[in-house]
Amino acid sequence: MNDGLSFSNQKDAIKTFIRKQLLSPNLNFFIGSGCSFPAVPLMGKTFKSLKKDLHDAALGNYRSEENDDIEGYLNWLHTSLNFFENSDIDYENIGEFQENYERTKKGLIESIDINYYEHKDVLNFYKEFYNEIFSIRNNKDFSPVNVFTTNYDLFNELAMENANIRYTNGFRGTMQRIFDPTEFHLRLVDDVNRYKDKWSIVRRFVKLYKIHGSIDWLYDSKIGKVVQRRANEDESENVLIYPTIHKHIETQQTPYSELFREFSINLQKPNSTLVVVGYGFPDQHINQLISQALSNEDFTLIIFSSLLEDKAKEFFENHKDLLNIHFIGGRMIPAEKPSDSEDGHHFRNILSYMKAGEGDD
Repeated sequence: MNDGLSFSNQKDAIKTFIRKQLLSPNLNFFIGSGCSFPAVPLMGKTFKSLKKDLHDAALGNYRSEENDDIEGYLNWLHTSLNFFENSDIDYENIGEFQENYERTKKGLIESIDINYYEHKDVLNFYKEFYNEIFSIRNNKDFSPVNVFTTNYDLFNELAMENANIRYTNGFRGTMQRIFDPTEFHLRLVDDVNRYKDKWSIVRRFVKLYKIHGSIDWLYDSKIGKVVQRRANEDESENVLIYPTIHKHIETQQTPYSELFREFSINLQKPNSTLVVVGYGFPDQHINQLISQALSNEDFTLIIFSSLLEDKAKEFFENHKDLLNIHFIGGRMIPAEKPSDSEDGHHFRNILSYMKAGEGDD
């Protein structure tokens, strides 16, 4: 608790705490859609703009303006269509369900299919974020950093490539990139000094788990595999956007089942830290896995969020008596210009906690 401290002292205390936690032997980040805003619109806003062009009869409880869960709606439509397809019920509006499904998924994909270099401010935040992580961890032989995200966009990948940081996203191959979860268990080795009988691991290395899929993941029916490439305009049906699972892989739930399993396994490793940024805790499955990890005393959870976000507040209220959960938010009010105050959990402010200040190592 930092109650009673001046703004400057609060910020210094948080910075010291954050930089110490970023030296965790098993460091994990969870990145939500707030980190890509405003380059990528929040999904709730996208859904609201799409509703005016959808069939009202196929909106169900999502007809309400307050119900802006576009992923929940796609899941509801997907389940409904499967039900109609496998039953003897002759529902006259099934075509409207199908059209709403196609329009909603296509609209969601189009909202993410942006020119990332036109949003250099957001891209630079991501790049700075990764550079600061490895600046703090320096040359120590830590495990790779795990980054879990529900985002479908490509800011993480572009930022790491621009910052010369190696990463794996679970795909193997070059000409034909195929999802293979065993890729997450491989480690890159720098063999520059191989003639000196010295092998060194690549330290600037990230394992990127896109647990809800990605705009550049497709199901290729010709080979029966999940591949990585940008979709053509007429391929939106095959883009892997959770939970719109392609019917051919529905029973295996791949790649989502493997990705969620990796999330659970990594959180349960000894002396693990999870830093949550840009995530409002809307997904109960994810929340449950984080809750389970909190039962381990050597697990540390750091949440950058706002208590004005109902679901984030609910999660914190349910766990606030635990000593290994830390909630960081509030308003940042610069002493020289109080009118410029902004939310403390915004990406730019999280970066300010990570950066070395005067007197820091």
